Amino acid sequence: MEPSITTSALHSEPRLGLELASRLGFRSVTLSAAQPGLRPRELDRSARRGLLAELRRLELECSSIDLFIPPEHFTSTETIERALDAVRGALDLATDLGARSLFLRLPSESLEDAMLESTEELNRLAESRVVRLLDVGLSGRALRSLESAQPIAIGIGLDTASWLADQRDPLEGLITHGAMVGGLRLVDLDETGSRTAPVAGGRIDLDSLRRALTLEVQPRSVVLDARGWADPLSDSARSLALWRAETGI
Repeated sequence: MEPSITTSALHSEPRLGLELASRLGFRSVTLSAAQPGLRPRELDRSARRGLLAELRRLELECSSIDLFIPPEHFTSTETIERALDAVRGALDLATDLGARSLFLRLPSESLEDAMLESTEELNRLAESRVVRLLDVGLSGRALRSLESAQPIAIGIGLDTASWLADQRDPLEGLITHGAMVGGLRLVDLDETGSRTAPVAGGRIDLDSLRRALTLEVQPRSVVLDARGWADPLSDSARSLALWRAETGI
C-alpha cells in the first residue's frame, strides 16, 4: 500500500498537479473538491470522463477526495444545507472517479440540537455510499446519533500532525481505534510546530505505522498531505522514496 499525494499542493491547476504527481513517481492521488477546476459543480459527466481518461493516461488512480470546508458550516443553520450539498457533490465525484474515501473535518464539540440535522444526514450518507466518509478532527471520537446512542458510520481520518501537536502518538491512535480509522494523513511536525514532510528520524515512526497497516485486511487511504510544506515537490519525492525504502520496493 503506497501513499497518495495531495495534488492541490503541487500545483494550483489540477491537470498540472496530476502531471507532476506522475513525474514524481506516485501511483495514486488525492484530489481536492474545493480546488477550482475540480469542484463537483464545475464538472459535468463529460468533464469527469475526461478527468478519468487523464488519470489513466498518467497511470494514476484517485484514491481519495478532500473536502475541507469550515467545520462550523455543519452547525450554523444558515450554512448547514450548503455544507451537506457540498458533501453530496464530493461523494458523487469520488464515486465517479473510483475513490474509496472522502476526507472532511467535522466540528469537535459535543453533539447538540444545532448539529442534529447535519449529523443525521452525514450518517445516512456514510451508510448508503461505497465511498467512506472520514473525519480528520483531532479528537478521534466515535460520533453518536442522539436518538440511537450508537456509533455512526463516519470513520476517522487520522491526521498524524494533529495527534503529534496534541502530544499523542499516531501509532497508538491507529491501534486503539482499529477499523474506525479509514485513512491516515502522513504529516510530521518540525521543531517550530510547522507541518512538514515525514523524514527519517522524524517525530513520526513511519516504519511502525507502515507495518501496522500491513496487518489490517481492510484497505485504508494513506495520504502524503503536502499542503503547507516548504517545498512540496522535493519533499513529496523524498517522502515517497523513504516509504519505498521502508517497504523494500
